[in-house]
Amino acid sequence: MEWNSPNHPFLIWASTFLWIISIFSILWSLFLLFCVNDLLFLTGTDLVNAVVLLSGVIMLPTNIFILNHIAKGKKLDLRLRVFCCPLWQCILWIIIISFIGVVLCIHRLYICQDLVTRFFANSMKKYRSHPKYKRFIDFLQVYLQCCGLHSYKDWFRHDWHDKVRDYDLELSQDSMGLKKETSDSVPLSCCKSGSCVSNFLEELGTNSINERGCGSTMYRLIIVSMNVHLLIFVAVILLEILILRYVAIHSSNVAQTKLIDHIMPVNERFDVSSDSYNLHEHSENGNQYEKST
Repeated sequence: MEWNSPNHPFLIWASTFLWIISIFSILWSLFLLFCVNDLLFLTGTDLVNAVVLLSGVIMLPTNIFILNHIAKGKKLDLRLRVFCCPLWQCILWIIIISFIGVVLCIHRLYICQDLVTRFFANSMKKYRSHPKYKRFIDFLQVYLQCCGLHSYKDWFRHDWHDKVRDYDLELSQDSMGLKKETSDSVPLSCCKSGSCVSNFLEELGTNSINERGCGSTMYRLIIVSMNVHLLIFVAVILLEILILRYVAIHSSNVAQTKLIDHIMPVNERFDVSSDSYNLHEHSENGNQYEKST
């Protein structure tokens, strides 16, 4: 089947793919921003999410412009303007922003384990005094079905209790002489169901709570997330470079064609003038020969 479009078919497929990626990037980053903003901030992945959003916002109008231009049967040119910027400049900005995203993803992958440990431990310390950290911990422990950083016993070393909720518990411990340096209780978000036995765990057992820690699960989730973002950023960079290359080659070919079209008439006029000159020279030589005879 013969390809009749003035643009290479790769440009259509690449622009369509990038258009889909840009829509997904915008929707996904906004979803994370409005739904799990605390989680992004406390795990240090908020910068990566911001880069994803910025990249999608720039890619969307650029690729819509390219697809619209191709749909009209027009040839792409790097000098075409997308709103206020040339096409080549928009593509270059997308490449730069995606490269920044690659650097951030690699950096987060490198410090991920230390990042998770530090932020989760800090959140456990501030569980009672800061509602933001309490929401963060409770959200993770409920949805990941885990408890503490490494295990449920991590809560024994923190003064996390809600003084209003645990007032009667503390009185009973004092009256019974059971007051300990470390409390064998965990937040209710550690429960396997809505309510459970979360106090006196050493005496009553841990059958009703999640014993597994949240650190390893969080680490795996962040690793997977950063790797997916990294692959997307690399794919965007490669496709944008190829689009830039194809359009640049096409523009140079068009320029060469125009130059050849401009030179050809000059050559024709030169050939015509040369023929006229030769004809005139022959006629003069003939006249001189007649006069001599």
